Amino acid sequence: MRAAHGRRARRAGAWFPAALLAAVILTNLAPRAAFARARGKIFILMVWDGMRPDLAEPRDTPNLAAAERAGVRLARHHAVYPTLTMVNAAALATGGLPASDGIFGDSMYLAPALDMARAQTIGSIGYLLGAPLQLENTQYLAALNDPRAFAGRVVGLATVAAAVERAGGYVGVIGKGGPTLLFDPRMGQPAPHERPDAARFLFVADDFAAPAAIASKLGPMPPMTPGNPASIETRDAWFARIVIGRALPAARAASVAGRPALIVFWQHNPDLAQHLAGLGTRADLDAMGADDRNLAAIRKAVAALGIADRTDLMVVSDHGFATIKAEVPLRRLLKSAVLKDDANGAGVIVARNGGSDLVYLPPGLNAAARAALMRKIVNYAIARPWCGPIFARDPDAPRDRRGGYAGAVNGTFSEAAFGLGGSRRSPDLVISFREFPDESNRGLTGPSNPAVAIGPHGDRRRANHSAPLVRPVAGVIYSDAPHFTTGMGMHGALGARELHNVGAAIGPDFRRGYIDELPTSNSDVAPTIERILGIRAAPGASGRVIAEALAGATASAAQPRRIDATVADTAGGARVTMTIHLLGYAGRDYPDGVSIERAGAR
Repeated sequence: MRAAHGRRARRAGAWFPAALLAAVILTNLAPRAAFARARGKIFILMVWDGMRPDLAEPRDTPNLAAAERAGVRLARHHAVYPTLTMVNAAALATGGLPASDGIFGDSMYLAPALDMARAQTIGSIGYLLGAPLQLENTQYLAALNDPRAFAGRVVGLATVAAAVERAGGYVGVIGKGGPTLLFDPRMGQPAPHERPDAARFLFVADDFAAPAAIASKLGPMPPMTPGNPASIETRDAWFARIVIGRALPAARAASVAGRPALIVFWQHNPDLAQHLAGLGTRADLDAMGADDRNLAAIRKAVAALGIADRTDLMVVSDHGFATIKAEVPLRRLLKSAVLKDDANGAGVIVARNGGSDLVYLPPGLNAAARAALMRKIVNYAIARPWCGPIFARDPDAPRDRRGGYAGAVNGTFSEAAFGLGGSRRSPDLVISFREFPDESNRGLTGPSNPAVAIGPHGDRRRANHSAPLVRPVAGVIYSDAPHFTTGMGMHGALGARELHNVGAAIGPDFRRGYIDELPTSNSDVAPTIERILGIRAAPGASGRVIAEALAGATASAAQPRRIDATVADTAGGARVTMTIHLLGYAGRDYPDGVSIERAGAR
C-alpha cells in the first residue's frame, strides 16, 4: 500500500510540472488568442455634438433610430460633468475624468498650473494665458503641448488613439476643431517626428489638417458661417466625405494587414444649430436630419467596402442641451455683491462656460483668507434662484468631510468626490447654474419673446436672438454666456437634460436588438473600444468596459443603485438643500440629475 502510494505520488509529481507548464502556456496564450481574434477590427466613433437622446426620433433621425433598434441603445448614457464639449472629448479620448485628464471646461484659466515666466514666451498663446483660454482651438491646444507649457501632457492621460497607433494600427480623426485634437495632441505638432506614423494617420479639422501630403489633396474646405445653418451642414457633409473617401479605405487596408483601425468623426451639429437658433427650431430639426444622412452614408460605405463583418460603429454625443432662461453674468454679480468689499476680490478669475463657471481664487492666499473668500462667494451664489450645485476644492490637509460627498465649505460638494479635484488645474469652485428639466421652452424660444439678463441692480431686458419655435422642447437653464440670449440653447450644467446624451452601437461585436438599462458614460467608451480592438488599455482611466452590450454577453440581472448626495446651507436668509441624484454601478457613480429645495428669503 505504501509503495503504491509512493508510485502514485511520483506519477503525480511527474505530472504536476507538465500541468503547471501547460497552465502557464495557456495563460500566456489566452491574451494572445484574444488579440488574434481582435486583429484587423475597425471601430468608428461618430459624435453628434449636443444630441439629446429624447430627440432621436424616427421622424427626424430615422437612420439613428434604426441603428438603435438593430444594435444596442444605451438607454442611460451620461455625459461627464461639466457637460461641456472639451471635458467630454477628453473623457471619450481617454476614459478619464477631469481630475485625471486635466480638462475641466471649454474655457480654463491655466496660469496656476503653469510656470508663467516660461509659458508666456510661447509666441502663439503666451500673451493669452493671463486670462481664461478658449480651448476649442487646435492651434492653442498644440501650443499648450510645448515644453514651456504642458510638455506633451495637455491631456493628462494616454488616449485610445495613441494606443491604436502603438499597436501599429490606423487612426483617422476628422471634424470639429478643438475636441478632435484631444484624441492625440501630437497630430497638431508641426514636426513630423512628433506625430504618429504619417502613413497611418489622418487628422482633418476646421483649423488644421495633417499629414501635409494628404491635406493638400482634400480640396478647399467649404466656408462655414455660424449665422448660416446650411453652411454648417455643408461643412459636416464635407467631413463625412473625407471619412468615406479617405479614412475608411485606409482603415480597410490596415484591417486586411491584420492591424486595428479607429476612426473618429466629430460633427458640429446639432450643437451649433441649438446654440444659435434654439432647440425645437427649424434649424435644429434640419441639423439633426443632416447628421442622420451622414450616418447613413457612412454605413452604406462600410457595406460597399465589404468590411461590415469587422466594423463596429458607435454614435454618442458629448452632452445634452437645454434652453436658456436668462443670462447670469457671474463675475459682474460677484464683483458688485462680494468682491468689491474684499481685498483679495480683484484677483478672482471666472472662466465662463455657459451652464457652469469655473472660479479661481488669487494665488498665495493663506488658508484663512482663502476659506473666508470662498465662503463669501458660496454664501452669495447659493442663495440665488439661478444657482445649482457648487463644488469646492478640497484642502490639501486631511479633514473630516462630514460624509463622502460634502465639500470643504458648507453647502458645497467635494470636487474630489465628483472627479474634479486633486489636479493643479482644478478650479477652486465649480458653480453649476440651475436647470429646470421639465419646463418647456415655449415662451422663451422665438424672437418675439422677452429675453432677460440678470444684473446687480435688477433684471435687464435684451433682444431675443433665437429663431421661431417649431416644436416645444422641455428643459431650461440659467447660463453665463454673454453672446447667447434667452431662447437660445446652452449646456454645461448638472441638470438631467444636459447629463443625458445619446448612445447607440451596432456591429459584429455588439448585441443585436438590445436596450442597455445599466448606467454608462462617455468615460466608458475608450475602455470599450480598447477591449474590442484587442489593444492594451491605458492606465488611469476611470471608465469601465460596457461589457453587457457586447456580443455573447448574457442579460444582466444587475440593477444600478440609486444614491442621493445632499448638502444644505442657510445663506442670505434662505435654507437651501441641494441633492445630486446618482446611479451607482460597478464601483462607479454616475450623476443623473439634481433636486433643489429652497425655503425662506431669496
